[in-house]
Amino acid sequence: MKRTLSFLSVVCLSVLTACNQVSTGTNIGSSAIIVVVENKEYNATEDKLDQKQEIGDQIGTIEKKTKATTMPKGNNQSNYFTVGSEIYSVKGTEDYIIVKDKDHKSQLMKKVVQKR
Repeated sequence: MKRTLSFLSVVCLSVLTACNQVSTGTNIGSSAIIVVVENKEYNATEDKLDQKQEIGDQIGTIEKKTKATTMPKGNNQSNYFTVGSEIYSVKGTEDYIIVKDKDHKSQLMKKVVQKR
């Protein structure tokens, strides 16, 4: 009986310790893909562009890459894209930009609306 009680105590303690790590954020998972352009924050999205909308002019390049877990603070910074990735406007909207990395893969980014 003592062995069973000791075993159950160890199991319960292990489960509680694991749950505590997840809930306090000490077990950091993936981060959002963020780009800052013209003092506006854009996050990666799975939204699809309307067929009438297309890639616009190049409006910049990524100048600084921060750590994945760090919020970019300055213009043309990202926590995901490498330095030199190209930033494009999207014709017909200011709510989106497109970032092309050095492998020419495109990522649609949606402007974050600040809550007041």
